[in-house]
Amino acid sequence: MAERKTRQHDILVVSSYEKFSDSMKRVLSDGRYRDVCVRKSASAARRELLEKDYDVTLINIPLSDEPGVDLAIDIASTYPTGVLVVASSEISEDVAEKVTDDGVIVIAKPVSARVVKRAIRVLCALLDKLKKSEKKVLTLEEKMEEIRIVNRAKWKLIDEQGMSEDEAHRHIGKLAMDRCVSKREIAEEILGNAG
Repeated sequence: MAERKTRQHDILVVSSYEKFSDSMKRVLSDGRYRDVCVRKSASAARRELLEKDYDVTLINIPLSDEPGVDLAIDIASTYPTGVLVVASSEISEDVAEKVTDDGVIVIAKPVSARVVKRAIRVLCALLDKLKKSEKKVLTLEEKMEEIRIVNRAKWKLIDEQGMSEDEAHRHIGKLAMDRCVSKREIAEEILGNAG
């Protein structure tokens, strides 16, 4: 079986309760995570997120300066981070009702460190998978755009120089090989040379 390369992730813990923060720092310091940063308030978390991207933001609500629900929604909708909220069992269902559609996961207290750690691992895995999918989509979009540009250049050669479609295709390919550039670059030159 091939060895899998594990990407190091950055975690932001937002909690006004030092005991919770210390516990999470201990639990998450197993070498799987590159950086585990702790902030004690929503305002400090917002400032931190302006400075650095985090893979997962763990919010222990309520916070000292706000309940924390708005922070979770803001982070989930603004930043490329997974958001995990830990809330008391009395309010966890209400919180989940407010934030789940924004992609926020809610766990009810009391919660074991093992459950939080597992949830963070799953969030990191999902984010990694999403990032790979986004890269594939961008690559496909770039390839489709290149095909469109090359086709427009071929049609220009057909219309203006009387080439057949095969001749235009070979002409663009030969110029690209001769000059060691992409077909797209040749096609853009052909299209740019239009009167």
